[in-house]
Amino acid sequence: MHQKIRARALALACSALAPAAQATNGYMSHGYSPAAKGMAGAGAVAMPQDTLAIVANPAGVNQIGRRADVGLSWFMPRREYKGLAPSDAFCTTGCTQGAFAPIGTGDGTGTLTSRNKDFLIPNLGYSHPIDERSAFGIALFANGGMNTDYRSAETFEQFGAFGGNNPFANPPHYLPPDPRAGMQVPGTTRVGGGNAGVNLEQIGLSVAYAREVADGLSLGASFLLGYQTIEVKGVGAFQGFTQTFTESMIASQTMSGISASKLSDNGQDSAWGYGFQLGGVWDLSPMLSLGASYRTKMYMGTFDKYADLFAEGGKFDIPAVGTVGVVIKPNERLALAFDVQHIAYGDVPAIANTNDLARKCDLGAALGQPSHPGATYDARYCLGGSKGAGFGWDDMTVFKVGVQYAVDRQLKLRAGYSHGKNPIDGSQVAFNALALATPEDHFTIGASYLVQDNIELTFWGMYAPEKSVSGPGAFTADQAPKISMEQYELGLNVAYRY
Repeated sequence: MHQKIRARALALACSALAPAAQATNGYMSHGYSPAAKGMAGAGAVAMPQDTLAIVANPAGVNQIGRRADVGLSWFMPRREYKGLAPSDAFCTTGCTQGAFAPIGTGDGTGTLTSRNKDFLIPNLGYSHPIDERSAFGIALFANGGMNTDYRSAETFEQFGAFGGNNPFANPPHYLPPDPRAGMQVPGTTRVGGGNAGVNLEQIGLSVAYAREVADGLSLGASFLLGYQTIEVKGVGAFQGFTQTFTESMIASQTMSGISASKLSDNGQDSAWGYGFQLGGVWDLSPMLSLGASYRTKMYMGTFDKYADLFAEGGKFDIPAVGTVGVVIKPNERLALAFDVQHIAYGDVPAIANTNDLARKCDLGAALGQPSHPGATYDARYCLGGSKGAGFGWDDMTVFKVGVQYAVDRQLKLRAGYSHGKNPIDGSQVAFNALALATPEDHFTIGASYLVQDNIELTFWGMYAPEKSVSGPGAFTADQAPKISMEQYELGLNVAYRY
């Protein structure tokens, strides 16, 4: 009986891989340029109006003159999951894999809400003409500042959303203690160790150069420097599905296991990385402009403190992004922008790998006693392995439309809408509870006001209606946990035009 309980408890490991800090489209912001933010992100690639447009397309830096931008946005995501009800939290009979996570509340609703709801995100940029045809610029932008925080005290029997306080899951709390199981995962012994959450913050620095190579045609390139930090809590129950632990148990023929010390509750870790971006802007006429840009994957260093959690030993790159756009100006006051953006989440294993822990990282199968029919063992599919469970995100294509109307020389009004299918499949819901990236639609408004000839204020607001995703998947048996998210954003940018 105790062996069955232990096996079920360890299965909680499957469901808590945490993706990066969610922003809007997956974890990418709906826009970075203050002007474009008021147009749902549209326009920046073909109609640059401020220095942060460099992030969308480096080719636009020679069209904005000498200018400095400083801005701050207040991002307000509202996130929750509806987990397994107490009666369904542990399957004991009549099931092959069981229903283990995410664990719901003990009050009958099953719904947990993330505590942290308010985040400040800065932006900064500067552009400088070199001559009449060329310019350089620099932009500092952020994806992160967001996280999730689920308190174990609100979960059934205070187990924690992903079993961090489950006495059967994390050695040496096995009942009775099992000397084969290795040491308790470091950092998870303190009171509240079952509080679950992730905090990933990403900052990028883009250094761009652009030149008008022919009348109306500008080409540009930028070098990007990236820095990201992460902290993961409450997932110590993953130990039984890590490559480190399972390989050690197999090597010792179950006589002892090596604790997965780079799994959970290790404090903040950081990594640097780099990438490149190319782009072009073509003003075919005063009424029509085209733009295109491609940013490579940003190649980031590994999160060494979480090498037992993320695929490829802690590798967590930032995906490539490609955008094309068109701006139509029927007259001098009105501009209509249309953009299509593709985000290649599927090229980053830590983000894209699906959860195959139950089928392909089954320690019992490696020892000749599969936990359920069809289960196999391949160390690559265990946590930390090259094919280790990510959270199953697909590539995302986003369609954006925006409008800008110049009331007079001083005031410009903006509005926009974007849509992109969220990257999460219903079968991957359980382990996406720690990083919900469900919104698909974004509605925005914005305005710019020229206070003086050289000082401009830009405002924007964004609303992403609540979107839910649910469905049964690995380790949820016939249950269908649900994740939901709603977003608000307000921002203000101050520009000095030299």
